[in-house]
Amino acid sequence: MNFYRFCQRTAAVSLALWVAACSTTDMENVVRSKWSSIGTTSDGNIKAYIDKNSISKNGNLVTFRDRKIVVDQDKERYVNTPRYKTAIGTWEMHCANKTYRLTALQLLDERGTVVANENYTAVDLRPMSVMNGSVTEKQFEQVCGQSL
Repeated sequence: MNFYRFCQRTAAVSLALWVAACSTTDMENVVRSKWSSIGTTSDGNIKAYIDKNSISKNGNLVTFRDRKIVVDQDKERYVNTPRYKTAIGTWEMHCANKTYRLTALQLLDERGTVVANENYTAVDLRPMSVMNGSVTEKQFEQVCGQSL
């Protein structure tokens, strides 16, 4: 999978994760979730949310969950992922370095059934730079409390 497609997919997955949180078997996390809209992807087909209650800071390193929901699955290109409606991702963001990486991902279909559940190490997925004008930039502003 090339890097550009991976970035596109992680954005889509993050939206899907938001919806998946409502279907998770860990009801305690669902009850404590506080999803806040952070916008849509440039084509408008993926809505992105961040779980304000999941934000955890340790110095410059912040972990949080996001949820991305695919508005029209027929218009979405699924490359290296199964077809999904919702993606819930757990992310690490380094506020000083302005980098981020995905640490866990859950994909759910339109019925809320888990179609993929993955965990990633720092070796599996290396940190990537936060890009201007992206959903990730909005996440950075929310969790780091500063502009890019």
